[in-house]
Amino acid sequence: MENNQFDLFQEYDGISRYAGVPTEQISGRLHYNENLYGPSPKCLDALKNFDVSDLYLYESGARDDLIDAISAKTGIPSDLIFLNNGSAEIIKSIFSLAAGRGRTVLLPDPGWSYYFGIAEYKFCNKVCYPILEGPDKCVHDIAQLRSLAEKWKPRIIFITSPAMPTGNQVDAAELEGLVRDFPQSLIVVDEAYYGFAPYHLDARRMIETYDNVVFSRTFSKYYGLANLRIGYGFCSAALKRVLWLDMPLHRIPHISKRIAIAALQDDAYYRAVSQKIISSRERFIDTLNKVPGVLAFRSDANFVYIKLTGYDVENIKQICADHGYLIRIFTGNSEKHLRITIATEQTMAEFTGILLEAIRSSAL
Repeated sequence: MENNQFDLFQEYDGISRYAGVPTEQISGRLHYNENLYGPSPKCLDALKNFDVSDLYLYESGARDDLIDAISAKTGIPSDLIFLNNGSAEIIKSIFSLAAGRGRTVLLPDPGWSYYFGIAEYKFCNKVCYPILEGPDKCVHDIAQLRSLAEKWKPRIIFITSPAMPTGNQVDAAELEGLVRDFPQSLIVVDEAYYGFAPYHLDARRMIETYDNVVFSRTFSKYYGLANLRIGYGFCSAALKRVLWLDMPLHRIPHISKRIAIAALQDDAYYRAVSQKIISSRERFIDTLNKVPGVLAFRSDANFVYIKLTGYDVENIKQICADHGYLIRIFTGNSEKHLRITIATEQTMAEFTGILLEAIRSSAL
């Protein structure tokens, strides 16, 4: 074979595809932030009652039933809502359309490594702003973000709210100030973990006022439909026209949309599940914070970010794995932290005892 390498190979040499953590086990999954209560029973009813035409016909009507259902639920006009195959695909589409080689993107640190993975193969200039650790809760460092935005004039600024892995929401006034003061930057508000705390943003007013902000959400977390891969978002009509260029050619499968619509219609189920997760989260945080050297930060998401001082974090993770529970390690401020999903009440009761023992046996 001739040593005549295709240029495309050279261009992407050393760049790896972003991928989640391979996981075979079904139980003890406290590392993926899934909603382990699962979806509403009405979702299964919708799956059982699909029509065979849902399998062989393209959906080609003038309106989209799921967009209309989201509009009815949120109060956002249908013409300002879009769909994609999960919020990860929304983010990838935004990178494809708004970023590119040499463009600067502003990313949170610590933050979702997916942002960094996409920025890498889009050859973007990555600049990070910090998520700060407060006495009991983390906070977006808006002052530093503003300073970096003034210096770098980024094409995209990513704001995750609630933030991952730290669990804190962005302040509404500070977010609007960013959108207003940096009109040449696209502000992406990733709200994947929406639904597990009171919500303080007026998304409709913002997208009707500004063209440079987009809100991204998913059915994966709050609605417990991670494997359906349905993401949705809100933005101005002008911005939607651009984002629509990179949306899927054909709509999300009708079967999936029927299930998602059923989820939207079962408020009682999801409110009850959300309240159980919040109650378990607060008990978990309070319990951990009684241990010397352990700081579990207050969270607005379905997970908790934990700082441990004087403990072998890797050993804690391994002990939990030995008992069948998978958890994640993140590095923030050069220190290793744990991020743990809030599971069902029964699971959390069992796991908390295992984690406490793992902490006690991992003191340095």
